[in-house]
Amino acid sequence: MGTVGQLREVEDQLIKDLKDTTVPSQQLAKKYGVTKQAIFNFTRRKGITRPKKPEKLEHTEKKCSICQGLLRIARKPHSDFICHQTLRGQLGLQGKELSPHLSHLRRKKLVSEKFGRLFSKRAELAYSIYFKRKLPVRTIGRQVGFKNFRAVIHSHKASGWDVPAPLFKYDGNERRRRFKKRRKQ
Repeated sequence: MGTVGQLREVEDQLIKDLKDTTVPSQQLAKKYGVTKQAIFNFTRRKGITRPKKPEKLEHTEKKCSICQGLLRIARKPHSDFICHQTLRGQLGLQGKELSPHLSHLRRKKLVSEKFGRLFSKRAELAYSIYFKRKLPVRTIGRQVGFKNFRAVIHSHKASGWDVPAPLFKYDGNERRRRFKKRRKQ
C-alpha cells in the first residue's frame, strides 16, 4: 500500500470524492492505492467533513412482501415449529434476507419470539408428525432419525416453547394384547 505522498498526485479528485460521496474510506483507500489510515489523516489535515449517509426509510410490514408472507405463515397452527430453511423456501429467499424481517416482526410483537427459531429440518418433520398423527414419541423419533425425540421435546419445553401433550396416550393393556397376538402368529 502507498502512503500520503501518493495522495498529492490525485488530491483534487480525492477531495471531490470525500466531499460528494458517502463511499467508505476503505473503498477509497483501495481505489487510490493507499491505506484507510492515510485517507483518514488526509481528511483531518484538510478539514474535510464527509456527508452523512442518507437515513434508511422506516420498514413497514404492511408494504413489505416478505413480512406479509411471514405474517401469513405465522397465522397457521403450530407455526413456531417451522424451521428457518422452510420459511426461506416458502418465500423464495436466498442467503440472509430472512433474518432482518424476522427480527423486525419479533421486535414489534407481530409474531411469536420462537417463530423461525427452529433450525433443524428433522425437528420440523418430527413435530409435524407429532401434531398430526397418533403415534408414540419414540416411534416418531425413529421415523425421522432422532435417537431421543422425547429429549428434544423436553429441551424445547424447558427453553419456553409451547409444546402440547402428544396425541398418543400410552395404554399398557393394549401393548400386552398386541404382544400376545404376535406370539400366537
